[in-house]
Amino acid sequence: MIKPTLKNSEQCELFHLGFKNSLVARMPSLPGRSLFFATTLFLCALALSMPTQGDLFAQSVIPTSEREDSADSKEAASPAPLFDEEVILNYLNATRGSIDDEGRVHLVYNFKTKEKTLLADWSPKLSKAKKTIRWSRGYEGTWKTIEDGLIIADKGTFVHRARWDGDVEMSVNYLSVSIAGKRDLLAAVYAYDRGKRIIGSQVGEQCVRIRKNLSLLGRPIPEAPLSQIDCEKRIQFGMRLEDGVFSATNYGRETASSRDNERFLKKVTPGHVGLAWNGRINGFILSITLKGRLDPAWVAKNIPGGLIESAP
Repeated sequence: MIKPTLKNSEQCELFHLGFKNSLVARMPSLPGRSLFFATTLFLCALALSMPTQGDLFAQSVIPTSEREDSADSKEAASPAPLFDEEVILNYLNATRGSIDDEGRVHLVYNFKTKEKTLLADWSPKLSKAKKTIRWSRGYEGTWKTIEDGLIIADKGTFVHRARWDGDVEMSVNYLSVSIAGKRDLLAAVYAYDRGKRIIGSQVGEQCVRIRKNLSLLGRPIPEAPLSQIDCEKRIQFGMRLEDGVFSATNYGRETASSRDNERFLKKVTPGHVGLAWNGRINGFILSITLKGRLDPAWVAKNIPGGLIESAP
């Protein structure tokens, strides 16, 4: 059984009040009083420096390597990085990929091929997904077509292993085989700040903030009702993060953004993209396309020879 805990600021305040109520009447005279105050201030500062319960939770789910180089990534992201295209694309397992002249990496994952090597870039492993994500089998599909791809259901996440430098786009080709409600979640997401903040594009119509338990946090942008995802409906939705603005996209067209809401998006740090779903969700992930700038600190640490140098 986990006992309830207080926030550090509350602990410090109660600590101070406890001393005030019990000891002030018996406080020693100077110089003993100076020593008393110095000790009190030191213990309060120590309490405030301890990690909060939320920090400890983040540390338990973020890989150690990501926590260690999170500060370095901010400094490394300033100059324009130069990547070795061959090394980067050999490390990743996309169906096809390229790096443009501006250093943006383009990756296409065609899950209709059912090529198992594609899953090396994504988590969780299917063996640990508890039937929330799997390959299609046999004659699965719609009433009129047989479909190949990844099938998702119920509640889960599908996250790409690369870390992006706050400049990334994601597009998902999806075929629904159930009727999803307006309160259900199906979103292309960006997780940053050591995984403590998750923002998403809800079926390409709303910008949403998401808790770790995959429930929505706060109000979406816009607050207009969502379109219903009908059975056997094919959709293409995604997200775009550029210049500190998060956008929801539908067939590549922006439908909503955080541009007019400063509270929606905190200071952007390198993060991961993926897919999150919760509720009456059941359908095929046919393909996912990613385009953006990789975090140079992540490349330097995980892909030997992938980072050549930085342009002046």
